[in-house]
Amino acid sequence: MSHCQRFALRICKPDWSIYDPSELRLFGPMASNLPKNIEQLLKEATKGVDRVAAFRSYVKLLDTGYKTSEKLGGELRKQERTYNKLKEDHTFFARHRAKVDVLLRAMRETYTNSTKALRMFEELAQHYPAQYVFDVCKLGSYRLGLVQGWSFLSIQSASRIEADQNYVNVVIPAIAQVLPNHRDYVELRNSGIEERVQAELDKLNEMRRVKSEIDTGLPKWSDAMKALAEEMKAEDLALLNQQERTVQEKLAAGTVFKFANSA
Repeated sequence: MSHCQRFALRICKPDWSIYDPSELRLFGPMASNLPKNIEQLLKEATKGVDRVAAFRSYVKLLDTGYKTSEKLGGELRKQERTYNKLKEDHTFFARHRAKVDVLLRAMRETYTNSTKALRMFEELAQHYPAQYVFDVCKLGSYRLGLVQGWSFLSIQSASRIEADQNYVNVVIPAIAQVLPNHRDYVELRNSGIEERVQAELDKLNEMRRVKSEIDTGLPKWSDAMKALAEEMKAEDLALLNQQERTVQEKLAAGTVFKFANSA
């Protein structure tokens, strides 16, 4: 059976079971990624009406499809720039968070409550210059919270000596790594950077799916329109408007018709 005969069968008998499974997403009601207007035009073109109505729907479908694809291409490039910029912020955020995790682990060996100690450090970092905060921290472990062990006058417990030694050897170097960019990190964390970057990625992927669905369908819809153009009789041609007639003549003559936004 020729391509034209197969297509004619589909026009005359709108039974979805005649479609190959690989075609259902493009020609049937499964095309969920398509914009509503294109999905509606596709349904009209394949619902089993006469050649003229089907051809007319395909002309509208191809015209709308190319224009939508072109528009989505521009929006997609803009969305990619938005996502990439946010991804850069997220990369910085993730790297800095790893440094903060190192600092928190170090504080566990010095403070009775490392979370409160980190919170105190962040309060200082948010409101004062970095060098000032670092100088304050170097004054001693007591500046950030309750230190493990005990100290009375010049007497210290063994656990207090170990906690203070850990502060000098591990906590202070970790603070030096975190402090320069910590204010930017906190601002990104408070802005919900992880949720924002995921939302922009979801939006980007959805736009890619829609454009891919349209771009995959365009050649098949074009072939279907060409098959109809070749089958048209004189009485069909009399019902076409000027634009539709121009399209039909070029297709019937074997000329590749270029819509305004087609490649």
